[in-house]
Amino acid sequence: MSLNLALNNALSGLQVNQSALTVISNNIANVNTPEYSRKVLQQQTRTLANIGAGVEVSGINRQVNEFLQRDLIANTTVLGYANVTTEYLNRTQTLFGSVGDNNALGNSLTSLATAFEDVAVSPEISAHQFSAVNQAISVAQRFNQMQENIEDMRLQADIEINNAVTIINQQLEIIAEINSKMPQALSLEQPTGDLEDARDAALKKVADYMDVQHFVNTDGEMTVLTGGGSQIVSGPNASVLEHSQSTLITATQSYPTNLSGVHLNAGGVLTPANDITSQILSGRLNALFEMRDVTLPSLTAQIDQLAASTRDQLNRAHNRGANTPFGQGTGAADPAAMLGTRAFTNTAQALTLGSDVTMVILDADGNAVGAPGTISAGATTPDAIRNDIDTFLGGLGSAQWTADNQMEIKLAPGHRLAFLDNGPATEAGDAQIDFDADGDATPDTFFGLSNFFGLNNLYETPQLAGGVAAMELQGDQTGISRTIRVRSDLVDSPEFLSRGRISGTSPDLVLGNGNNEVAQEIADIFGENFVFASIANGPPGLTTSLSGYAGTILSYNSAITSAAESDAEYQTFLHQDITTRVLSESGVNVDEELSNMVIFQNAYQASARIVQTANEMFDTLLSLGN
Repeated sequence: MSLNLALNNALSGLQVNQSALTVISNNIANVNTPEYSRKVLQQQTRTLANIGAGVEVSGINRQVNEFLQRDLIANTTVLGYANVTTEYLNRTQTLFGSVGDNNALGNSLTSLATAFEDVAVSPEISAHQFSAVNQAISVAQRFNQMQENIEDMRLQADIEINNAVTIINQQLEIIAEINSKMPQALSLEQPTGDLEDARDAALKKVADYMDVQHFVNTDGEMTVLTGGGSQIVSGPNASVLEHSQSTLITATQSYPTNLSGVHLNAGGVLTPANDITSQILSGRLNALFEMRDVTLPSLTAQIDQLAASTRDQLNRAHNRGANTPFGQGTGAADPAAMLGTRAFTNTAQALTLGSDVTMVILDADGNAVGAPGTISAGATTPDAIRNDIDTFLGGLGSAQWTADNQMEIKLAPGHRLAFLDNGPATEAGDAQIDFDADGDATPDTFFGLSNFFGLNNLYETPQLAGGVAAMELQGDQTGISRTIRVRSDLVDSPEFLSRGRISGTSPDLVLGNGNNEVAQEIADIFGENFVFASIANGPPGLTTSLSGYAGTILSYNSAITSAAESDAEYQTFLHQDITTRVLSESGVNVDEELSNMVIFQNAYQASARIVQTANEMFDTLLSLGN
């Protein structure tokens, strides 16, 4: 009886040690397998009738520190957020050029100032006029390209959001599928370590994109929730995340009005009720939403504000010169010589003109044709001013409203119309105009009659989607950096660039070819300071020059990029540290495995020796019986 017991004990030792060697060999084989955790065979004494009957396997467990695993998953989320943020902010830096780069936005504005200085020095030289217009075009194109790149980055972020949702759904399905296998494996006392490794790997991929909470129940099933608490995996069931990818994103599109968030179990019907975007608090997905909906739109607002200020300040000065081009004719089908950009919802709305404005018709040589006219200061209306202009022109032109209630002035061939404001010297002679342009029942202040109507602009900013052109207190200013351009007839004929204003004493008024007053005033604008409002998630309000604000945009975005890079470096270091600590506990150490292999090999050989000895003793007993 005791020999049988000894033999059974030895056989159990052989089986357990063989299993242990199998586990060790599997550990060594997976030493370089990502997400693999070391497996350890657990053994216990086997008893029969309170008597030791050898050894048995009690389980094959993963060697994992759950607390470190949770730390690693949490840091994976933070690192994913930091990496995406750094990637996108670094891309924005290329939009501006470096501080010393000739292609930097501030340097482009400085070059435009220099070009107008050249015009002011020699206003009659056509090459200087051509250069100034070309440089104005270059500045506009610089604005256009910057906004186009921002729109492209927002679209790329939206595409990556869609890709992220696809990846997350795939990983949630893996977690749910593994959950479905766990209860049966546990009930059959089968090893589950490899299944748990695969599930943890899937969870870590999800955590790279979004913050998650998770716990495992007694059946071995993992439940996963979003950072905000919505359940996305429960047992063998995985939720479905949905996102509607855009094909085009413009500056005026925003979440949730035009752009999609992430929706939970929407069944293709995306509604605010199933939108869980606000529950995604970190990770790559959160960073992508932040870039698409916050950071990049803020950058658009910064560039738009600079574009609007450049447009308004240069247009104000440019409108002090005579109109261009020369009149095309006074017939109904003839193009207008002057087409205003301000549209009026009510041309009879009250308007207060602070100073008299002189009107002069000029011939091709810049000499006055006939006596000057006057638009008198005081209470008036846009239509009354139009009527004053139309009456003054007589047979040499007309002033009418277009279908959009924009002023349209037509002139006889070879004639130009000039306005001379008689306003205060502190405003460069511009007349003050008080008019409620935004409909808030409070008059807004404008300067310069021609500038108010937009009759002789240098820059124009068409709306992104139809409608009248955007201008000071008119139209949606969002995205105008995408559309800002030099007026088309100036592009075609740079000689029509405003260079001087009416001079002389009435009625002997003239606009000489060598008059440089307007050109000099435009050049001087770049040395003046203007008020720039604070931008949400952008620079605070400040007073500075056009180039100064361009530098502020560059400096601000460089600062937040540098901060993001520092955070990404720290999170990367922290991630590496936590990973090292995880590997030190759950990773495979080949030397340790080889040492254990020797121990189990010796134990196996000892058990084999017992079997051999027991067999010899059985042979001896059998021989005695014979």
